[in-house]
Amino acid sequence: MQPWNIAHRGGAQLMPENTLVAFKDALARGCDGAELDVQLTRDGVVVVHHDFRIKAGMARRGGEWLTQPGRVSRTCHCRNCDSSMSARPAGSDYALSHPLLKPATAPVPTLDEVVALAARAGRRFILFVELKCDGSATVPIRKRWRTPPMTGSRRKAFGQCDIRRLRLAGAGAHPSTRATARCWFTTDKLSGDALPVIDAIAAAGGQGWFPHFQDATPEAIAYARAQGLKIGAWTVNAPADMRRLMGLDAICTDRPDLLRYLE
Repeated sequence: MQPWNIAHRGGAQLMPENTLVAFKDALARGCDGAELDVQLTRDGVVVVHHDFRIKAGMARRGGEWLTQPGRVSRTCHCRNCDSSMSARPAGSDYALSHPLLKPATAPVPTLDEVVALAARAGRRFILFVELKCDGSATVPIRKRWRTPPMTGSRRKAFGQCDIRRLRLAGAGAHPSTRATARCWFTTDKLSGDALPVIDAIAAAGGQGWFPHFQDATPEAIAYARAQGLKIGAWTVNAPADMRRLMGLDAICTDRPDLLRYLE
């Protein structure tokens, strides 16, 4: 069984992460899907952005670099912001850690725009939507994560550590989405035994587990499968780790080009 090749944030080592140009690139490379992070703005728009803050010196508004960071949840829409992942100074830490990143104009997209892009793909393109919730929001969760309709061959999986939000996200989904949406639980690097975590995911009604790749041990994989869970792993960038995890259902990677070469 070949795992799904899931482009992490659209393939963050190759294109500006969490942007339409990255997701278009993942489609063009033949990826099975993409992982993306979503936040809710103050005016109720779901935007694709990883961090809770629009960081100063790492994003621009109206062509000007931001000098004051602002929380996404306190910003209206963000449509006039671009993440400028590829425009950072050549000697910056980010640029040094992303040497293959291609320059691109990369506005912050909405989730609706990414869903529409997947709809035009003409094939199955799975969206792993990670719900970024820091607990500071005042809008009810069910309203916050009401999802747009999904039709055709698209699939959506929600992933995050907060069990309550994940269950409500599924319950609040559009009816056409609810039939195909799946809840996978993403876990940070674990400091202890993975088996109780897997038990909690299964008890919460999750369909999948998305651990840090180092936690995807043969024992944990076998135990999760015995609980009826599908399994992915993040963020797998080294070919040796990709080979080790080829038996999983999904591999989330910044280098979907390397994973495709190994398939």
